[in-house]
Amino acid sequence: MKKNRFYISVLAAALLCVASCGHSAPTYDAGLCQKLAEQIDRRQQLTQEDYSSMIQQNIAILQYLIDKNKAVAATPEADRPDEWSRLVHDEDYMERFGYLFTIGSALYQADSDGLLDEANRKAYAEVDRYNSELARYNRR
Repeated sequence: MKKNRFYISVLAAALLCVASCGHSAPTYDAGLCQKLAEQIDRRQQLTQEDYSSMIQQNIAILQYLIDKNKAVAATPEADRPDEWSRLVHDEDYMERFGYLFTIGSALYQADSDGLLDEANRKAYAEVDRYNSELARYNRR
């Protein structure tokens, strides 16, 4: 009986690891964003893999922007104009914001045109949650 408990606990731990590892947050990749933005700007045909990468980069950028905007929203109201000014002069912030606009617009159009496969449509639908959260902090 003790052996069974041991194997069950090992199996449970392994399943928890697989479940949590499979849903890790996407990581921002400036080089990939640049490549995707160039494809978009050149109006090159995008694959489902490209769309998937675009969605993941969009989420990574949104998470970054949310964190930055959340930090500004947490500062005293009198200090916020200076904090906003620092953000719009931050090269990394503005780079990501630019990619968000380019990639986000292309994803919106692809979704509207029915170009996303089922998996990418579902993944893209999740982006709205991040957009809503970012909008919440921009209103403050």
